[in-house]
Amino acid sequence: MMRQLLLTFLLLLVPQTFGFVATQSSSKHVASAYTKRAPALALSGDATLIDQLTDPLLLQHMATGGALAFAGDVIAQSLLSKEEEKSIPPKDWDVIRTNAFVVFGALYTGGAQHFIFNYLNNSFDEPLARLGMAQFFFIPFCYYPTFLFMTPALRAGWEYGFGSEEAKDRQNQLFSEVASKIPPTLLRNWCFWLPVQFVQFNYIPAELNVTFTAAFGVIWNAILSWSTAAGTTEKEA
Repeated sequence: MMRQLLLTFLLLLVPQTFGFVATQSSSKHVASAYTKRAPALALSGDATLIDQLTDPLLLQHMATGGALAFAGDVIAQSLLSKEEEKSIPPKDWDVIRTNAFVVFGALYTGGAQHFIFNYLNNSFDEPLARLGMAQFFFIPFCYYPTFLFMTPALRAGWEYGFGSEEAKDRQNQLFSEVASKIPPTLLRNWCFWLPVQFVQFNYIPAELNVTFTAAFGVIWNAILSWSTAAGTTEKEA
């Protein structure tokens, strides 16, 4: 039943993802879709906080982030599966782990980064300046700390019940395992995203920017899921 619900969830997100791509196709580049909007989380002016939190574009970004996280974790688990018969999703699919990645993808990758990119594009004109701030400030000091605290807490809570002693022990175990993998994962992040986004900002046609980023986002979510969960999978096998 849980697998069917998750697959249905992904299918419902796909139209939202394509809707996101369609809204961007006429812009000069990806950032222009943000620069015409009110500053992130501004409490004055025409756009109120409630208006921004219920913005259809924000909801589309959250749907896209959740969908990419779903696809990336399912792909990673399929590659790591110990089953002789390979399938997508794998027969030993850890649905709880995928749930945690989907929530993180929707809330941070889609939600928080909606406002982060808004801020970057309102504050920096040069693509390389936005790239530098995103990769060397927001990624190490916002993205990974959020990932490090959110995903172990969600997985432990769903496995044993939020607030239970078993959940606390499991959260500490997952936290230690994931934390030990953050430094090499951050290096992989820079190796992957710096050249990808350099190409994106400098050579990819405007109408293909979002599609280009989304396609590589699926690959990166698989790398993130694999690199931070491989050790856990081996211990649980």
